[in-house]
Amino acid sequence: MSEPQEEDLEQFIGQFEEETDHELNQESVSDMDDQLETTMPAGDGPDTWAWAHDWVGRYAGRDDPPFLYDGGDDIDVDLDTFSASAQDAVSWDGSVYGLPFGSETVTLYYNKDMVDEPPETAEDMDAIMEEYYDPDGSGTYGISYNLDAYFCSPFLQAFGGTLYDAEADELGVASDEIVQGLEFLNDYIFPYMAEDPNYEAQTAVFNDGNAPFAVNGPWQLGGFRDNVDVGVTTLPTVDGNEPTPYTGVQMWYFSATLADADEEVFDAIVDWIEWYTTSEDVILNNADRHGMIPVHTEHAQNDDIDPAVQTFAEVVEMGMPMPAHPKMDDVWEPTEDALKRVFNGEQEPDEALEQAAERVRDAWE
Repeated sequence: MSEPQEEDLEQFIGQFEEETDHELNQESVSDMDDQLETTMPAGDGPDTWAWAHDWVGRYAGRDDPPFLYDGGDDIDVDLDTFSASAQDAVSWDGSVYGLPFGSETVTLYYNKDMVDEPPETAEDMDAIMEEYYDPDGSGTYGISYNLDAYFCSPFLQAFGGTLYDAEADELGVASDEIVQGLEFLNDYIFPYMAEDPNYEAQTAVFNDGNAPFAVNGPWQLGGFRDNVDVGVTTLPTVDGNEPTPYTGVQMWYFSATLADADEEVFDAIVDWIEWYTTSEDVILNNADRHGMIPVHTEHAQNDDIDPAVQTFAEVVEMGMPMPAHPKMDDVWEPTEDALKRVFNGEQEPDEALEQAAERVRDAWE
């Protein structure tokens, strides 16, 4: 979570504790994936954690030891409270492994002090990036962009490809369409970025007012607004093609620790998850302050929600859900490494993606 999200979470935990007899112990950890892999087998894992839905398939398949708990028979909240896509996201093979509290994706931010009208096409965006790119003079760049497969998915998949088709169990990393997407990124996005492609450095470029554009998610909305007169718009078309970003559903997971938890702990966790995912205060705050798209059906079509969030909702409709299949775990890192090799001029897009695909296939075997 971003710092503003963490601050609000602490406030909501306090509100929950005041309204109930429960007390919660919150811990913010870095590298949560690695932490879970270490603590869950040792029996020291958390009773719940917040993350996107893409870990459901991976963890649902763990049974020695288990990572998740099926809470379908324990919750009082009707799953129909949430959108159909959100219900699908928290479920796997008939089990319910958490409850959803918002959907998200990445889209285009722009600095209103630099950009009068948001670009509708990649050509429009290119002209503005070229105008401002002057790292050695004014210290400005064309765009802030994090080089991982999730952030780059809109343009990687803009030409009809998909990194991994879970339904067909087909790997598309090295397909002609994905290669074409990386060629676009290499020709029209990478040249306008700062040299350090990592998230913190890229985010700082836009946050400091040194780029007209950023591609980022709703979690960064509050932080950007504190420093930049920021606008949010849909992703520009690429040669007439609509970008196809990955989308995610944020959820509180039911941890396997709940299976052996005492009644007080069990009730506290289930009550917290139900409270957080259905509280109007939480839902509207997450929407207005953090750009989180409501998945609660009563609030999903709320016209009073921040226009920026409505834009994110439009982009979600343009995208596709991240595959929750365990095989997708092996796709992310090789694809990210390929992106960075191309960014650093070490390989051409087709060569880098074929190498990534070989790594994925080896991991699957």
